[in-house]
Amino acid sequence: MKKWMLILALLAPRPAGAYDLRLDNQRISLKAEREDIRSILGGFSAAGVAVKLDPQIKAVVSVSIEDEEIPEAFEELLSPWSYVLVWNVVQTPMGELPLLSEVRVHKPGRKDQVKDLKTIRSLQISTGPNGEKFVDGELLLSVRSGMTLEAFRHLLHQIGGTVVESIPELGVYRVRFVFGTNIPALVEQLRLNAGVHTAEPNYITEVPSPVFRELLSAAAPDPAAAPPPAGAPALAILDSGLMDISGLNAAVRGTYDAVNPSSRIGDSQGHGTQMALIASGAVLPGGVNAEADAAGVPLVAIRAFNDDGVATEFSLLRSIAYAAEQGARVINMSWGSETSSSFMANAMAYAQSKGIILVAAAGNTPTGRPVYPAAYEGVIAVGAVTGSGERWPQSNHGDFVSLAAPGTAEMPVGHEGPAGSYAGTSISSAFVSRALSLYLGKNPECSNAAAVADLMASLRDAGEEGRDRFYGNGVLDSAALAAFLGQPCR
Repeated sequence: MKKWMLILALLAPRPAGAYDLRLDNQRISLKAEREDIRSILGGFSAAGVAVKLDPQIKAVVSVSIEDEEIPEAFEELLSPWSYVLVWNVVQTPMGELPLLSEVRVHKPGRKDQVKDLKTIRSLQISTGPNGEKFVDGELLLSVRSGMTLEAFRHLLHQIGGTVVESIPELGVYRVRFVFGTNIPALVEQLRLNAGVHTAEPNYITEVPSPVFRELLSAAAPDPAAAPPPAGAPALAILDSGLMDISGLNAAVRGTYDAVNPSSRIGDSQGHGTQMALIASGAVLPGGVNAEADAAGVPLVAIRAFNDDGVATEFSLLRSIAYAAEQGARVINMSWGSETSSSFMANAMAYAQSKGIILVAAAGNTPTGRPVYPAAYEGVIAVGAVTGSGERWPQSNHGDFVSLAAPGTAEMPVGHEGPAGSYAGTSISSAFVSRALSLYLGKNPECSNAAAVADLMASLRDAGEEGRDRFYGNGVLDSAALAAFLGQPCR
């Protein structure tokens, strides 16, 4: 039998989590014995529901709700007070899923007095059995063709998960659970479900650690990117965002915050802005004294990493889908992780099917192990050389490396630090992305395969004769760049 009992009290709140809560897109199960109402509502907030609460509400609650529809469950829990439930919907190919987005609770006549209930549901990171990092309490899910909306709802109810976002183009759902859920075990369970196509933790990737070399000996000139020619193909920078730099305005054709899509883009890390400076031609890497073509490249800056320099796999997938929607011809990914993902591999294939060339950094630690997305099939993996053309000692190596390019630059913007001289495969990746964008701008009818083949044929051989694990097919230096941009598409 369902019951509730309200006991007014002036007790100090107990720690959140001393109760059992299960929530999906439709139903709630909740058991609590003499629990502070703020703690219980904090559990909903930790599960992703925004909670606004009247500060005058102080009570201890005992409640037993077993598998109730959300409106009826909140009526049992909150009937002594006035409250409002705010709903959104998540679009799926099967239909719309309801999503409880906000709860406002107040004493009668005090609806304007509610305040945000602060909880810890910021990004919490867990580590899996093989050292992989992922978002605590979340997984990504795709289902097989033919699953009905009712069957999908039943699956969510079985696992106690709430779909909070989706990427229809990729068929990916972000599913949230209460903190502490054993995500790796749940993923293994879901992989046995005949209706599930793919299930994985919502892995995280971190912005590469800055490789700062020294302060500039003199003040760096203000960066200035040339305006792109009409009709030039867009280059998408998937990174930490973009600072408001007037010298880049001529190059930027669009911005998007994949972490908070309703927000204006920024860049607290500086890494994304550095990549935009290289990709636009406003900053040249070391050893590149002048370009064979200094034309502008239209940039689409996409913020996939949060203020702590962490990107969830979902935000990266959403970034790729957005870049494809915007008609980008090249995507630069100056970051990576040793964790491989089926969802990310599928997103790479999706982008390539949309006519996009993918370029990624090979990594700044010379382990010889594959780094993703650089090591996914069809992605151009870029190592780094110094300004004098020698292999940069920290550049990663391996059979997955496609080529090397200049990887040092004097940056007027710092990455988690001051302006100065920086190094890394991030820089070399952005330089290669720019070269491909310039080439496609001069040869708009050229296929991606032909453009990449022309690039590889233009490289300077280095290291062992022919392809090797350090330089790949060779080095894109100034002479190779001039040869590449000076030839017509074959």
